[in-house]
Amino acid sequence: MFLIRLSLMFFMGLMTMALTATRAEAHFLELIPSHSLITKSKQSTLTFDIRFTHPMEGAPLMDMQLPEQFGVQVAGLKQDLTTELKAIRLEGKLNPANVTSFKALHNIKRAGDYTFFLTPAPYWEAEERTMIIHYTKVIVNAYGLENGWETPVGLPVEIMPLSRPYGLWTNNLFSGQVINNGKPEANALVEIEYRGQGNIKTPGSPFVTQVVRADTNGVFHYAMPKAGWWGFAALVDNGKTLPAPDGTNAQVEEGGLLWVHTQDMP
Repeated sequence: MFLIRLSLMFFMGLMTMALTATRAEAHFLELIPSHSLITKSKQSTLTFDIRFTHPMEGAPLMDMQLPEQFGVQVAGLKQDLTTELKAIRLEGKLNPANVTSFKALHNIKRAGDYTFFLTPAPYWEAEERTMIIHYTKVIVNAYGLENGWETPVGLPVEIMPLSRPYGLWTNNLFSGQVINNGKPEANALVEIEYRGQGNIKTPGSPFVTQVVRADTNGVFHYAMPKAGWWGFAALVDNGKTLPAPDGTNAQVEEGGLLWVHTQDMP
């Protein structure tokens, strides 16, 4: 009987660890604009949906604090847009109560590549005892002028697109490079999720989050099999710590995220 109890406890422990790891790995900060390309003047006002969640499942929503920075880079020049952030309350699957997410508006006034970037407030992941900081980007092109999609913003961890990150057909091969503190991150782990919002039935948990490993130059490749928004998250451990809510030191998980959009060819 003792051995049976011990075996059950061991099995439950393994299951708990597996589920916890899956939840931690699936955290993505969404920075989703209303348009991935601006081709008409009526599209010039972009609205942004900003939430911390599991994109494929659309749940749970994690409660966000006011981001530390929201901005845009155009032709190498940065503009702070943090004051454009508006807190909203959302209720999602698996959430017993409303949680805070954010919206933003920005008017596009001229042609070019607009790299929007966001630095969130550190998020406390209690089960992993980890502070999560995911530096997130999305690049929107206006009126066909390509003048900066390959230019880094200078975030602590950043995915640099090697493929143009817009005008992508479904099944295009996307290539990127993971940059950590200004240098290529060799063998970086890159997690990839489709923004399915709970509408995609998967045959098993490995299909929720795709995983690729970058090469020695931090370069990775992935072909996106469905139209919509895809998030790429390069996770690194730089040995940083931050105070946990109980005052103890907690490990910091830094990530560089990039969102790209694909479209079916007619």
